[in-house]
Amino acid sequence: MKNITLALAAVAAFAVTGTAQATGTTAHALATWSATAKKDASSKLIVTPLGSLTFEYAEGIKGFNSLKGLFDVTIEGEGTATDFKLTSKLVSNTLTQLDTSGSTLEVGVNYNGTAIDKIAETTLIDVNRGILGGNLGILASTYNQAGRTSAQDQFTFNIIGATADGTVAVTDFSTLPEGIWSGEVSVEFNATWTTN
Repeated sequence: MKNITLALAAVAAFAVTGTAQATGTTAHALATWSATAKKDASSKLIVTPLGSLTFEYAEGIKGFNSLKGLFDVTIEGEGTATDFKLTSKLVSNTLTQLDTSGSTLEVGVNYNGTAIDKIAETTLIDVNRGILGGNLGILASTYNQAGRTSAQDQFTFNIIGATADGTVAVTDFSTLPEGIWSGEVSVEFNATWTTN
């Protein structure tokens, strides 16, 4: 009888501990992709960004990640051209926080180690000077042939500056307010076909 009583007591204790409710913490995050669609198959110069930019702050490095941004360039050949030049220039690169702080981030753009800026055009291809455009090189060899030619290359994007409120510069990104910054990074491309 003692053995049965102990066994029943053990079963009762197990039943009580087995029904205890677990507690914990749940967190949710929302991922958002910006989406647009565009088709242009007739312009003499077409540049298409392939993808969007999403910078994430990393606590371990006290900064934002760098990104590679692919772009596709298509040109229409000019049969009488003797020279071809392709340049780029930064038009806009400021992201603004979506709350009332006015905090901003400045996005830097580089092509093969050369900064693309707002003041002077950066040469990507200049056939006469022997600048053949890295991965865009096929454009340098087909600019004077009939038909369309496409090539892809990439820019490197990174956060190079910030403000706490739109005016006060911040060098320590860990002091920035939390939140989401939004805006556009725009690069203008200019192509020139020269004929003698």
